[in-house]
Amino acid sequence: MSDAATARVIVPAPGDARFAHLAWPKIVKADDGALVVAYDAGRAHANGEGCPAVSISGDGGKTFTLPRILMKFDRTTTYLHSGNLAIGKAEDGAIVLMAMAHTLDERNSIFGWRSEDSGKTWQPVDTATLGDSKTGSVFGHVFSVPGKGLAVCGHFRKPKGAGIWIAYSADRGKTWGEPQVITGNDYVEPAFIWSGGRLIGLVRENSACAYHQFVSDDRGATWQFQPKVIQGNPTAAHTSPFLVEDPLQSRTFYALQSERTRDKKTNNIHLWRAEGDSLPWKRLGLVASYPNVEDFSYPWMCHLKGKEWFLVFYAGLVNGPSSIYGMDMIIPAIGAR
Repeated sequence: MSDAATARVIVPAPGDARFAHLAWPKIVKADDGALVVAYDAGRAHANGEGCPAVSISGDGGKTFTLPRILMKFDRTTTYLHSGNLAIGKAEDGAIVLMAMAHTLDERNSIFGWRSEDSGKTWQPVDTATLGDSKTGSVFGHVFSVPGKGLAVCGHFRKPKGAGIWIAYSADRGKTWGEPQVITGNDYVEPAFIWSGGRLIGLVRENSACAYHQFVSDDRGATWQFQPKVIQGNPTAAHTSPFLVEDPLQSRTFYALQSERTRDKKTNNIHLWRAEGDSLPWKRLGLVASYPNVEDFSYPWMCHLKGKEWFLVFYAGLVNGPSSIYGMDMIIPAIGAR
């Protein structure tokens, strides 16, 4: 696995304070090999007039384009601030991006776009069934479920309530069905995937001391819940779960686990792996460590080829500039020495 010191700034904080706080990145590899990273660009971490933005790399992650703002939110618009995102690919290869926006606990909505040219241009999609305070936040993968189309998950926010939802699109992300409740318990930031006839997901609580797991063997009709399947330092905040299946090794799964201590002295990202149906999670090692950074984490990664992956996260100030970091990562095959 790659050394924890190899991360670099791939999208630096812009000089304009209006868009200087870059955070909450997601990344996907387009069919032509381009890497598309989506993130929030605003003034600050919380209620900072954040806006969904994208940057593209055509050279395997060596360079990325400057931020392109897809939609602006500020104190003059219906919604004050954007936040969490979800990204993935439709069956036709189009990239589907979804973003939440909110005005505190008063109201919220979900917005979405499709790109048929590897992130160069974006067309809005219909998210009316998920917007206007019907859900809350969207997070994680946009992923295919056989027989149902595309899926996306998120968590409910006030004024709707609490819990985790999933919704499906039968037309490659152009329109979306009604949200279906996975749980009414107060979990957030669901990272869900489809694998071998099962829906599998990791969630966290606001206290974020660990990641919990949901599994469904009947396409979401029923769910099995396991608490604290991934836990590092039990006193550290475990933000933003990440989950993916290795495309070259079926039933092999990876998770990225973030740790942020309250004093900001420890900011770590660890890689975990599970094999088989019972998903016994084991920590593989440290991926990145940025001590004494105010705002940090939300790691996400995509597969490049073979054992090669590309990982992104963010680091910087809570109320000020922060940048998107990226790194190449090698994950050894099972049994490799």
